[in-house]
Amino acid sequence: MATLTLHERIAAFMARGEGEVEALALEAFAAQRTASAVLAALAGSIHPKSIHDIPALPVALFKELDLGPTPAHPDDAVFRTSGTTGQTRGVRRCRDTSLYDLGAVRHIDRCIIDRPSQIFSLCPTETDSSLAHMLRTFGPVEPVFSAAGVASDAWARLATVASGGPVFVATTAFALDMLLSLPGSVTLGFGSVVMVTGGFKGRDTRLDAPAMYHALGERFGAPRVVGQYGMTELSSQLWTGPVGAGMLPGAFIAPPWLKVWAADPHTGRRVEGPGVLRFVDLANLGGVIAIETQDLGVVHTHDDGDRVTLVGRLMGADLRGCSLRAEAARARLS
Repeated sequence: MATLTLHERIAAFMARGEGEVEALALEAFAAQRTASAVLAALAGSIHPKSIHDIPALPVALFKELDLGPTPAHPDDAVFRTSGTTGQTRGVRRCRDTSLYDLGAVRHIDRCIIDRPSQIFSLCPTETDSSLAHMLRTFGPVEPVFSAAGVASDAWARLATVASGGPVFVATTAFALDMLLSLPGSVTLGFGSVVMVTGGFKGRDTRLDAPAMYHALGERFGAPRVVGQYGMTELSSQLWTGPVGAGMLPGAFIAPPWLKVWAADPHTGRRVEGPGVLRFVDLANLGGVIAIETQDLGVVHTHDDGDRVTLVGRLMGADLRGCSLRAEAARARLS
């Protein structure tokens, strides 16, 4: 019998739970430092013995260095962080998206039972957007958002899509705010889902999250509502469990192949309370397996997936997220 590759063994873990996450993570890190001269230089003499010893690269480095495998191939997948005009954007390059695609579908189907296949999107649509790529793995996408903002006929188009059955409405917080500023409403069919991502704090505006979630119950009927947390530098996403329209979603649930912990931003040591979030993502085999964000959160460990509660951003950290584009469009229209 042929020996399975590391890629195949990680896929087996993601699909069926075969294998052990720490052993796979350590092997993946070793493979990545061999594949990337930049990662090898950054890792230096570090040879981790546990998953928490794997050096986590700060997301800011993705704006300065090519952290993908070397040499670069013309058919490598390339994703870029969100940004406004003139802002330096982080770039993530990886060999392919097969693990990304597998994990995206596996985890959302764990968190959202009977997920609708019709997708109505108020999210970016660019080919280099990881959020847009994620949505395309879920099914056909009806987009109503562009650099100009949310389409003026968005409510009418949503009603047309909803007439065909349950709908998965994907939106950033600021795009949702733009939609709610337009006249209209819709009664989504039984089983519909509204996904909110991107954060409620922009460069110049802080949205009223409770009021917006309350408005979902008034303007969308009675869909299930979920929160999504993801970023360009990760292949995996975290989802909240569904709640009723009008309610605030709870903690974000990580898939078993994405390990999360909080670290003291000064010492790098793990902490039980709030700290900088660090991720080790097996689906990131084709890039950088361990990253450190500038998000602050509290992590509770569970066998079926860590639970993360966001509490803010590191002092002085750059604002980021797909809501930034919607905020920029919103400012131009106001």
